[in-house]
Amino acid sequence: MNDCFQNIPFGESLPLENPHAISVSMPFLQNVIDYEEGDEVVLGAMKSGYPRFFQNKFVEKLVSYIQEKHQISNEKVVLPIASLHAKSILEYLVQYKLEYIEEDENVFLIVENNPELVKKCSDYIRNIGLLISSRKAENTLYKLGEIPTIFKEDKISDLPEKVIKTVLSKAYSDVVENNILLTNCGMNALFSACETILNCRKSEFRNTVVQLGWLYVDTMEIIEKRNNFSYVQIHIYDKLQLESWLEANHSHVATLLTEITTNPLIQCVDLPWLSNLCKKYNIILIVDVTIATPFNVDVLPYCDIVVESLTKFACGSCDLLMGAIVLNDTNEIIKANKNQFEKFIVPAYDGEKQRLAFQIKKYESRVKKVSENTKIVYNYLKGQPFIKEIYSVFHNDSIENFQKIQKSSDVFPGLLSVVFDKELDFYYDKLQLAKGPSLGTEFTLAMPYVYLAHYEYLKSNDGKQKLLALGINPNILRLSIGIEPVEKIISAFEKLKHSAENVKIN
Repeated sequence: MNDCFQNIPFGESLPLENPHAISVSMPFLQNVIDYEEGDEVVLGAMKSGYPRFFQNKFVEKLVSYIQEKHQISNEKVVLPIASLHAKSILEYLVQYKLEYIEEDENVFLIVENNPELVKKCSDYIRNIGLLISSRKAENTLYKLGEIPTIFKEDKISDLPEKVIKTVLSKAYSDVVENNILLTNCGMNALFSACETILNCRKSEFRNTVVQLGWLYVDTMEIIEKRNNFSYVQIHIYDKLQLESWLEANHSHVATLLTEITTNPLIQCVDLPWLSNLCKKYNIILIVDVTIATPFNVDVLPYCDIVVESLTKFACGSCDLLMGAIVLNDTNEIIKANKNQFEKFIVPAYDGEKQRLAFQIKKYESRVKKVSENTKIVYNYLKGQPFIKEIYSVFHNDSIENFQKIQKSSDVFPGLLSVVFDKELDFYYDKLQLAKGPSLGTEFTLAMPYVYLAHYEYLKSNDGKQKLLALGINPNILRLSIGIEPVEKIISAFEKLKHSAENVKIN
C-alpha cells in the first residue's frame, strides 16, 4: 500500500479500495473514541473494520438479502455464521438449540430478541471466530446475482492448503504437515486448542487454565468464559511466583497459555525454563507465536501446541482471516487426542486459503525485512526526546530470553510500542502513517492500543489505575513495522517531531 505516509481519511479501508480489508483508517483519536462509543454516523462512514467487531459489507448485504427473502421480522435478530458445524459449536457453548436459515452453505441464526441470549451468542461468535468469510459471502452474492463481479486479486487456486502447509512446515522447523491444522481465524485456533485440552483432561480432574502475561483481549475472554478455574499471572519475569503457585496447585492444571511475545508490551518469557516447569507437572503448554512469528523463533521444541493467527505477518496484506494449530505429538496427551481438535475447528473457506497461499509464499522474506526495519526504527526512536518510553523485545528483561529461541541474530518481532512525552492525541493526530486496528501488515500501521482493545478501562480512574498496575500506559501507541524503505518510516516521525515543535513555538 503506497499511500500510507499521509492522513488517510477516516473510514477508508486498510488496505485501500479492498472490500476484504480487515483494518480501517482512524486518523484522529476522536475517530477512535466515537467508534468505541458507538456513534452511528461514524459507524456508517466505515468501509471496513476488524471482522470480529465490524460486519464486512458483503456479509452485511447478504444478511439484508436473507432478511428480505425470508421476510424476517424486526423482532428477531439475524446472526450470520460460517457453517452448520459452526452452529453446532455455538449450541454446545450456549446450551441452546438455535433456529437457522441456510443459503449456499452460509448459516443465519434467527434469534428471538432476547438481549441476554443475543449478547451471549454474539460474544461467542466474536471470541472464537464463527464468522462467515467475506469471500464466501461475496461468492454467494455473485451467484445470486446481487453483485455484478468478484473482486480481482492475486491468489493460488491449485492446492492452496498444500502451499500453506509447505511454508508453515518450513517455518516450524520441518514439522510434518499432518500436525498443522488450519482454521478460519487465529481465535478459532486458540479456542480449539484450549477446549480440546480441557475436555481431554477432565478425567484427570485437571480443569484449571494458567494465563501467563497480559494476553489478547479475546484470549482472556475465552479463558474466563470457558473455565471457572483459572490463574492469571501478569508478570512473566517473576519465576518464583509461578513456581510457588504451581508447586501447590499443579494437580488441577490442564494447560498453561502464553504469547511469544506479549502484546502490547513485547515482553518475552524464558521459554526453555517454562517448558521444563510444565513438563515437571505434566501441564500442556500452549504458545501463541503470532507476534514473534515461527520464522524468527523456534518454539515448537519447547511447547506442546503452537497457535498462530495467519491473518497477521503470514498474510501481510491485511485482507483475510485464517489461523493455524501446530501440534508437537512427542507429547503423549497430544498424540492420543490428535483427532479431537477437529470438533472445535471451523475450517477456512477455499477463497481465503487461495488468497493466503499467494501471500504466504513471501512470509519468510517479509518478516526478514520487517525485522531489519524494526531494529533501525527502534534505534532511531530510543534516542528521540519526544519518546518518553519504548517497549520492545530489546528491553533488558526480554532480550536474553528472546535470544534463547531466536533463529538467527538478525531477526526480531515487528512490533514496537511507544509512549510520548505528551498526551497521545497531541502526537497521534499529527502522525502521517496508516492508523487503525490489526498488525503484521506490509505497510507500517499505528494503533492506539488501549483505546481499541480496552476502551472501557479509560472511562474511570479505577480502570486507568488497573492499567498502570499492569504496566500498561493508557497512552501507549503500538507500531506494527512494515516493509517500506525504512527512511520513509523514520521520516514520518521526523515530520511528527518538527510539527510538534512548531506547535510549541506558536
